[in-house]
Amino acid sequence: MQQEEPTYFQLCYISKILARTVNKKMTDNDMLIVDARLSHSNYIKREIAYQAELGIDDPLVIVDIDEVVERYRKWYHLLPRVLDLGVDPSRIIYANPCKQNAHLPFAKKHNVDLMTFDSEEELIKIKMLYRSARLLLRFRPNHMCTVMYDLGKKFGCVFVEALDLFISAKNKGLNVIGVSFHVGSDCLSSDAFAFAIKEARRIFDMGQQVGFDMNVLDIGGGYRGRDVDHPTIEENADIINQCLDEYFPAAEGVKIIAEPGRYLVETAVSAAANIIGRRFVYDQGMCRAYKYKKRIEHVLYNINDGIYGSVSRVNDGTKVLVISPVLNKAMAEKHNSTLWGPTCDSTDCLATDIPLPLMEVGEWVHISYVGAYSLCRATNFNSMPRPKLYYFCSRHTWYI
Repeated sequence: MQQEEPTYFQLCYISKILARTVNKKMTDNDMLIVDARLSHSNYIKREIAYQAELGIDDPLVIVDIDEVVERYRKWYHLLPRVLDLGVDPSRIIYANPCKQNAHLPFAKKHNVDLMTFDSEEELIKIKMLYRSARLLLRFRPNHMCTVMYDLGKKFGCVFVEALDLFISAKNKGLNVIGVSFHVGSDCLSSDAFAFAIKEARRIFDMGQQVGFDMNVLDIGGGYRGRDVDHPTIEENADIINQCLDEYFPAAEGVKIIAEPGRYLVETAVSAAANIIGRRFVYDQGMCRAYKYKKRIEHVLYNINDGIYGSVSRVNDGTKVLVISPVLNKAMAEKHNSTLWGPTCDSTDCLATDIPLPLMEVGEWVHISYVGAYSLCRATNFNSMPRPKLYYFCSRHTWYI
């Protein structure tokens, strides 16, 4: 199945950003076109210098559009059968299997007619409020692979429920056109996709036997964002392509779609925060042994960004925080350290016992990999301002 060359800036959040010329100062949520792509560290240094001119030290976030486009291209190359949906309403999938009543008429008004379901109650709701919708049955993959976030706890029917749901949808005059699954966010094994695609074939055939024209398979998300994590996108693509060829051969004309959110954006975004406080914990035994010497046992830092800002999921145990000094003023010697966010909440802690070089109050830290499930969860808790966003894109990418 051949696709047209994708238009990378169909990505809706890119298309809404106005480009600024390189000699203009940036304001919140502006795009800056640069002659050549720079590292995240250099982008951060640039904005820190700009803020210093204004006498401010607010937290900031940089978004590397080149990284998003690069990953989009890589996805397209590695998974050519998995289509991008673009932004036309007819190609958007309302992927939440449990929808609020008022949202269905809104979706209908805006011609968003492709959606998932996983229960009898959802079918009743759809029949009542959006009978002409095109439906995908979402099932819960029966695999034992480890995932960081098991979405099957919340969504998806099990295999033995599928036939009854197909029959119920048929009796209600609804239009089921395919199946959907999600192996779990940040999946740690490519085998999960193999098990799920095989199971999807069986459920697909079940729908066809009931009399539906089944022509869409949504293989969901679960793709890891960091290149150092396994399985890599290449490893996942090998398994997915093999299974699609075996169970959903291209000759059948089934449209394959996916939800590669984390993979596209996790590495594209970095945060920078200012150290606004520091305390030392000294080795008391060392103090007694050496009257005039104190050895630093632990350093407690307070920074002006935290779990209520751009790094909302770093303390749930699923990711290693990647943090480094920005301005290279830190001492080479490292100490076990704790990083606290700016709020009064004692759970606003980014990391404990992380080795960091000794840094002064007023220095900046660079926090990597904050593109996924971060800013969308940010709040103004304790009246703390949300970080400012600065978008960067090379001229070469912008004018593709």
